[in-house]
Amino acid sequence: MNPLLYKKALKIIDKIYKESMYNENIDLFRIKDLIDSISDGQIECKTWAVEKLKPFITDEYNACLIIGGWYGLMSHLLSESGFKKQIINYELDKFCNKMASRLRIYDNVQFMDEDGLEIFHDVKTNSMSKVVICTACEHIDQSEIDFSFKLKNSNMLMCLQSNNYFDVDSHINCKKSLEEFVDSVPLNKILYAGKRNINDEYERYMVIGK
Repeated sequence: MNPLLYKKALKIIDKIYKESMYNENIDLFRIKDLIDSISDGQIECKTWAVEKLKPFITDEYNACLIIGGWYGLMSHLLSESGFKKQIINYELDKFCNKMASRLRIYDNVQFMDEDGLEIFHDVKTNSMSKVVICTACEHIDQSEIDFSFKLKNSNMLMCLQSNNYFDVDSHINCKKSLEEFVDSVPLNKILYAGKRNINDEYERYMVIGK
């Protein structure tokens, strides 16, 4: 991975810490959150997604839309792999988007302060020409997934990840197995399904399909 990303992350961490010395409203949790977003486990999960997804991305696709972009690692790795078309990160946390913009290296990446599930409710984005990635299904209520994903264009390419890491409070929709995860996503055609053990702590599940 491009070392410039780490250099930018260190500058942001340093800035957050220094600002906290004079502003009691600065949330130091953001330092850990940013570090977690570029951890070895996160890089492994998202690199795995890029490697398995790329063979299915043909010339018919003109953009990649990422639901829950966090600090932008997924878009960074996808662009670094050679995907030069438009990549849009949808993230409700405006601070994450602000920091992600500072971390950005590649010009084809942009960030939007919006709910990524709205992709499926807009005719401009709910298109057969779009690739959609969500590596954070464990953070999304199953009822929202059921409702929104079922609206997707039948030829839209989807890459989805979840896990069985139940110990994290924000993980409200973990799955016990790959099979359970596959059954939980409303895709008509499965192109790939697999799992990985991450740091001997939990299993990460991934499905690619339409």
